[in-house]
Amino acid sequence: MTTYHFYNKYHYGDNILNLKFLNNIKMYLEKYDITIYYYYNPYYIKNVLEINKYIHTDRIKLNTLDYIPKNSIELWMGIIINNEHITTTYFDTYFNTYYNRILSLLNINHTIYTSIYQDEPYLIDIYNSLNDKYKDIDILILNSEPQSGQYKYDKVEWDNMCIALNNKYNVVTTTFVNNDIKCTFNDRLCIQDIGAISTHCKYIIGVHSGPMTACYNIYTKNNVKQWFIFTDSNIRHNDIDVLNKCTIDCVYVFLIKN
Repeated sequence: MTTYHFYNKYHYGDNILNLKFLNNIKMYLEKYDITIYYYYNPYYIKNVLEINKYIHTDRIKLNTLDYIPKNSIELWMGIIINNEHITTTYFDTYFNTYYNRILSLLNINHTIYTSIYQDEPYLIDIYNSLNDKYKDIDILILNSEPQSGQYKYDKVEWDNMCIALNNKYNVVTTTFVNNDIKCTFNDRLCIQDIGAISTHCKYIIGVHSGPMTACYNIYTKNNVKQWFIFTDSNIRHNDIDVLNKCTIDCVYVFLIKN
């Protein structure tokens, strides 16, 4: 058996993206008798069940950074891997290369689907099991306040936008706005449940933060008509129809005034 030790010391999104990909190559972990020990930061990951839901194999074992050995390798999109640094600002293009580098670290020399929009068929099963009020959603709004400084968030402004959209569309939010708008947090849905809802919605509006990573899957990519992504960074996307660095005014023009 070959053992690898990987870690990420940041937030939910960074870890979810890593674990989704590692889980999806579980057949190769089995084939080459590879076990991965993956370490997370409990300071940021308060609810380990949120990331544990992305592990469907006993070949990946979770633990906290307290137990990290010296030979561990950091898996984070800002880290130099194999003496190279990826400089593209295109998020989806970046991860195609990033995942190939993970494969090289594992010495897996196969042609593997390395898109950030991973095939996650279990999301369809989760969607089918959800309460009917989360079915046939027009707009999924990821309005959780970002924790990494990636966007200057004004809750009052966002609440007003959500209320206006809810008057015209079937809307779900991830943070409570009022009793008239369905909210995943109120029903204690997890990040993966949010990803399941995204597979059947028409529009996604959200801050580029942890819950957004659950929406990066092949079903959501193929189904969503338009993404509205809010970020103060230079992050872009190539492979989806998206308004990058979106503003509240853009949403009003596109979805309310039209």
